[in-house]
Amino acid sequence: APLVAQAAPPKVTSVVQAQNNLDKSAANSQRKIDKISSQTQSMLNDYLQVAQQTDQLRAYDDELQQFIQSQQDQMTSLTQQTSQVSVVEHGILPLMQQMVDSLAQFIKLDIPYKLNERLAAVQHLRDLISDASVPVSEKYNKIMDAYNAEIAAGKTMSTYRGDLAQGGKTRTVNFLRVGHLVLAYQTLDRSQTGYWDKQKHEWIVADNYENAVAEGIAIANKQAAPNVIKLPVTA
Repeated sequence: APLVAQAAPPKVTSVVQAQNNLDKSAANSQRKIDKISSQTQSMLNDYLQVAQQTDQLRAYDDELQQFIQSQQDQMTSLTQQTSQVSVVEHGILPLMQQMVDSLAQFIKLDIPYKLNERLAAVQHLRDLISDASVPVSEKYNKIMDAYNAEIAAGKTMSTYRGDLAQGGKTRTVNFLRVGHLVLAYQTLDRSQTGYWDKQKHEWIVADNYENAVAEGIAIANKQAAPNVIKLPVTA
């Protein structure tokens, strides 16, 4: 017998339709969930990045605070040192003046070798001390240089040519200096020889020392070998 198609019962159709609607609704819900999940993950990533930057900024802020504190400590230390330097300067300036005065007194009492040059150097030191633009350290070093020059002269022998005023006359002579002990002279023609008497503060003619002074001048000029020579030394 022939088959005859029959329509689905109304209840079955309703169930299928409802299932389809349910599937569509579930798909829409899943899409919404996926979208929300993606947004949540993005927000989480942003939060983690911001949190990491916050930690870095906090660490940098801590380092900056330590640096600022270190700078403040250094400023405090420098302020204290500046105050101490001012106190030291107030004490050292009079000391340097005394040192220059003592140096001038020594030169005046010493044998008068290159006297004008040495006294001019002392006056330069006085001017240097009075100059506020010159650092205290430089003033002190210059004074010490002058003292060292005098000390070095006490260990050496030298000769130089200069003018000698004596008896109303001025003559060009050769001077012989031996440390701070002897300053002798000899005229260029060797016609007169003498020495400076530190006790009497005057030149003494001593022609009996002609050969010794001549030999000393030659030794100082490195024209003769070092040798023992007899020179007038004021006791």
